[in-house]
Amino acid sequence: MVRSINFEVMKEAVARQLPQGSDEASRSRAERLQRQGEIVSARFGVLDYNGGEIWADSTKRSQARFVHGFLFFSDWHGTVLRDAEVSQSAAEAAIGIVRAWASEYADGTKIPAVSHHDETTAQRLIQLTALIHQLDDLVNAEDYIWLTDLAVNTAELLASDEFHASGNNHGMFQDLALLYFSVMCEETPDADRQRYFDVSTRRLHAYFSSSFNADGVHLENTPTYHLMVCKHVHGVLEILSKVNHEDAGYYRRLLSTATGYATHALMPNGMYPPVSDTTQQLETRAARQNIFNSEEFAYAASAGKLGSKPQQRTMVLPDSGYAIYRSAWGDPNATFAFFSAAYNANYHKHSDDLSLFLRSDGVDLLSEAGAYGYDYKDPLTKFGYSSYAHNCLVVDGVSLPRTDESSHLTTLEAHEVREDGYRVTGRTQRLKDTTHSRTIDIREEAGIPQFDVLDAVESQGEHSFELLWNLGPEVEPVVHGNGFELFHNGRKLLDLQFDADVPTFVSVHKGEKRPKYLGWRFPRFGEAIPSNVVKISFTGRSARLHSRIRLAGFNYLDRGLNEASSEWKRSGDRVGLNYLSVPATSQSGSGKLAVVFTAIHQPGDFTFNYKKSIDQTGANALYILDDFGDQGAYYLADHGDRSIFNATQSLIRAELHRLGLTAADLITAGSSKGGSAAMLHGIAAGAGRIVVGAPQVKIGSFLQTPHPNILRFIMGDTDEDSVRALDQVLFDAIDSLEDSTRISIVVGEADHHYRNHVLPLKNYADNHGKSVEVTVLPGLPHAEIGSVYRAFLIANIEQELLGSRERVVTHLFHHAGDDSTSLHLDVHAPSGWEIASRLFCGSDAVDRTPFGESRTLRWSSLPPGRYRARVFLRNPENSDVPPFTTGWLTVS
Repeated sequence: MVRSINFEVMKEAVARQLPQGSDEASRSRAERLQRQGEIVSARFGVLDYNGGEIWADSTKRSQARFVHGFLFFSDWHGTVLRDAEVSQSAAEAAIGIVRAWASEYADGTKIPAVSHHDETTAQRLIQLTALIHQLDDLVNAEDYIWLTDLAVNTAELLASDEFHASGNNHGMFQDLALLYFSVMCEETPDADRQRYFDVSTRRLHAYFSSSFNADGVHLENTPTYHLMVCKHVHGVLEILSKVNHEDAGYYRRLLSTATGYATHALMPNGMYPPVSDTTQQLETRAARQNIFNSEEFAYAASAGKLGSKPQQRTMVLPDSGYAIYRSAWGDPNATFAFFSAAYNANYHKHSDDLSLFLRSDGVDLLSEAGAYGYDYKDPLTKFGYSSYAHNCLVVDGVSLPRTDESSHLTTLEAHEVREDGYRVTGRTQRLKDTTHSRTIDIREEAGIPQFDVLDAVESQGEHSFELLWNLGPEVEPVVHGNGFELFHNGRKLLDLQFDADVPTFVSVHKGEKRPKYLGWRFPRFGEAIPSNVVKISFTGRSARLHSRIRLAGFNYLDRGLNEASSEWKRSGDRVGLNYLSVPATSQSGSGKLAVVFTAIHQPGDFTFNYKKSIDQTGANALYILDDFGDQGAYYLADHGDRSIFNATQSLIRAELHRLGLTAADLITAGSSKGGSAAMLHGIAAGAGRIVVGAPQVKIGSFLQTPHPNILRFIMGDTDEDSVRALDQVLFDAIDSLEDSTRISIVVGEADHHYRNHVLPLKNYADNHGKSVEVTVLPGLPHAEIGSVYRAFLIANIEQELLGSRERVVTHLFHHAGDDSTSLHLDVHAPSGWEIASRLFCGSDAVDRTPFGESRTLRWSSLPPGRYRARVFLRNPENSDVPPFTTGWLTVS
C-alpha cells in the first residue's frame, strides 16, 4: 500500500524556497529580456539572447550554466508574472523561451553538454517548478501540459541514480529540485510525486549527514558554501516539519552545531573572507533569515546591527583545520585573522594549505586572490586555485595540485586557545619531498594584537622555495630586505619583518602574466585586478623563518619611503635595493657621483646619512638603504651569500652609466659602518675617491659583542670562524686596491676605532705597498665623529670638484651664531701641528694669522662681501703639508 503524504501542507514552505525576485531591479531585468532580447546578470553583464543562440555559446562555462539553468527567470516570478497588466504577455514570452531551448537541447544529446550539467539541470527544474506554479491561468492548456511534461522528464532524469551527483552540493541541488517539484506539481500522479519525495529526502539526509564534520563545518572548504548549504538545511527542515518527518529533529541538531563556524568565519564587516571559492557579499539578508535561530549569528552577519554579541572572540577547530581570531565584536575596523590548514574534501578545494588571511582597520592586509571562475582552461582560473594565489609555500616553482589523495597529510594542532588569541601549528606533507609547518601565535599587548608566524621547512633534497604573501588590493607596500610595510591612503597599517637561517630574496610582483601569473585579485567571479604579492625566495634542504607581524609598535620606523613626493625607488635585481638618486645642482657636481652608505641605527630604523652635506657640494648623489636583517648587513651578505654586495655594485654601475660617468668619477662615502661599506664598494668599483670616517675594519670582532644579530645575518653564525672570516674582508679588499683609487680616512685618537681598526688597516696597507691617507684627530671619541666627518666629507668632495689633489684637513668655516658680520674657522688638525691663515674678501687678502696651535680662528665686524680662507699647516716633522682653501661665505 502506498503511503499517503500531505503535500498540500508543505506547499507554502516550498513556495518560500522558490526564486521570487520582486524588487525594481528584478523587474527591470525581466522587462529588458522581454523587450530588448538582453539577459542582464550582475555576474556576467549584458548577454544577447539572440533568438536563443546564447545557449550555443559554451566558451564561458559559468555563463553557460547560468543560461541553461534558466536562472534569469528568477527576476520574473515576483515581478512581471505577478503583475496583472503584463503577466499574460510575460507568460507567453516565458513559454516561448523555454520552447526555444527545448527544441534544441531537451533530449540532452546536443552540444554543449553543459545543458545537462548536474547542477544546471537541477536549477532548470527549480525554475520550471516556479513557472508551473504561476502559469496555470496565464497560458493555454497545450502550453501548460507541454511545460509540465518537460518538468516531469527533467524530474525523472534527476531521480535516476545514474545521473545523480552524490556527495557534493550539485547532488543537493538535484534533490532540492526534486523535493520542490514533488510538492508543487499537482498534475503529476501521486505515486510519482511520492517517489520523488522519498528519493529526494533520502538522498538529502545522506548528503547532509556526510557533508558536515563533527565540528559542524561543511566539508566543501568554503564559508559561503557552508552558509548556503545551511540555508537549504533550514529550508528542508521547514518543509519536513509540516508533516512531522522523521528527519526534522536531525536537521535541527545539525543547524545548532553548524552555527559556530558560520558565525566566527564572518569578518567584522559582515562578509566572509575571500578564501577558496567564497563569493563575497554582505550577509545582512542571512542575518534576517533566522537560518540558525541564533542571535549571535545575526549579530555577526549584520556587522553588529542585529542580534546579540557572541561571547567568544576565538575559534579553533583542529579537526576541520581552521583557527579564527578577532580583536572585537561590533567594530567594523576590528582585526580579523583566518588561518586554514584544511583539506576536508576535494570539492571547492584550493591549493591553500597553511594560508593566513588578515584584515584590520576595514582593509584586507594579508589577503588571497579569491575565486575567478570554474572554467579550468582559463589561466586566471588556474592561478586562482594555485598556491601562488594564497599565502603558502611553493616548492621548485610548482604549485600544489588542487586535489590529490593526501588530504590526511594536512593537519592542525592547537597548543593554546585563549580569549585574546591562540597558538596553533598547521602542517602539510603534500608538498614535493617537503614538510611545511606553520605556527601562528596571536596575543594581545595593551589590547593590540601581535602576530608571530614561524615557518619550518624540511626536505630530503635540495629545493627552491617561494613563500608568498598576497596583499589586499587597497594597500601599497614598501618592501625591505627582510620584510615590508603596508600603507593605506598614506597611513601605515601593518609591517612584517622576518629573520631566517638561510639567505633569502624578497621581491614584489603585481599583475604579472609571464613567466607565470602573479599578483592578481578577483573581487568577484570573472573580474581580475592587479594586486601586489610579496615573494620570499630561498633554497636548501631546510629553513626556519620567523615573521613578526605588527599593527602598532611597528618593526620598521616609517621613513616616508611610501610618500609620492619622496622619489625613493627600488632596484629590480634578484636582491632589491631601496635607493634615492639626487641630481647634481652645479656644473662641476654633474661630473661626479657620490654614493653614501649608512651607519648602524636602532633596530628597524633604516635611513640615510649626510644628505645635507652632499647637497652643499652640488654633486650627483646616490643614497642606498642597508635595510637587511633588523640593523643592516654592511651592504655585504646574507648568511654568507654575497648577492647583497653584487646588487649594490650593479646599482652603482647602472647609476654611473645613466649619468654618463665612469668609475673614476665615483666617490664613495660613509662613517662607522657606512665607512666600512664605502671602502668595500669603492675599492670593488674602482672608485676615484673614497672618503670615510672612523670605519670598522675588523668587522667580525666589532659585531661579536654589541651586535651579534648583524654578525649572524651576514655570516650565518656567530662562532670564531665567522668572526675571523668577516675580520678579513677589508684586508682582502686592500689587496685589490688600485693606485687610481684614493682613500682618505678621518678618525679620533680617543676613538677605539683608531687603534683597533684604522691603525691595523693602515699598517697592512703600508706593508703591502698600498696608499691609505689617515687623519688622526686628538681627543675625538667615536660619538663625535659625525660633525667632524661632515666637514671632512664636504671639503674632500669640493676638492674633487676642483680637481685638486691636496690632502684635506677637516675644517668648518661658518658664521658665528646670529652675528652675520663674524666668521669662525675650526680646523681639526692632528696633535702638534701649527696653523696659519689668510682671509680673503674676493681676491683681496684682508687678514693674516701667524702659525700657532690654536684650532679656532675668529674674525669679527667684517664689512659686507664674499670671504674665504687659505689655511697653511706645519707638522712637527717639518715635512711638506699642502695648504687648503675653504669655500666661500657671504657677509651681509
